[in-house]
Amino acid sequence: MIRPPLRRGRLRPRNRGQALVEFALVLPILVILLLSIIQFAFIFAAQTGVTNAVREAARLAAVNTPTVNAAQATTSANAIYAKLVGANGLMARNVFGFTATNVVSPGTSVCYLSFPDGPGVMAIKVKVTGQYLHPIFIPLLDGILDGLDGTNDGGLRIGTAEEMTVENAVLTTTDISSVTPICKS
Repeated sequence: MIRPPLRRGRLRPRNRGQALVEFALVLPILVILLLSIIQFAFIFAAQTGVTNAVREAARLAAVNTPTVNAAQATTSANAIYAKLVGANGLMARNVFGFTATNVVSPGTSVCYLSFPDGPGVMAIKVKVTGQYLHPIFIPLLDGILDGLDGTNDGGLRIGTAEEMTVENAVLTTTDISSVTPICKS
């Protein structure tokens, strides 16, 4: 008598290595996503730091020294600019990983200008603009984000501006021209 072969259960397909292959395909995407989140966190933190530094510089420019003529405006603009971008300045204290060489020079400025603040009354306002070139440290994102600000310079330009009225006594005349602002950049 011939015996039938023993059955040991159903035959299953061999898919033990399938999860490893899927993980190997998904891992690079997940790593890029994680690094992108970290990069954007640094960019947003730097943007907040630049905003705080510019706002504080404008506040200092508006309340510290009276500015009623071009000479005072020039002196004040130079002093506030130095406080904004100096070695221990406002940007250095507010922007994590601050490097003075990353301050965008034509884009960062302190400007005083006059404007009519009612009939026969002139006032002076200060406009502080700060721009910073935040480095992009992830090579793949560098190619994507670098051109977003219009320049290919290895970073992303972030910035802000703040404008405040200088707290002077009521002015009836001033020699700061409303056409040509006095700026330090």
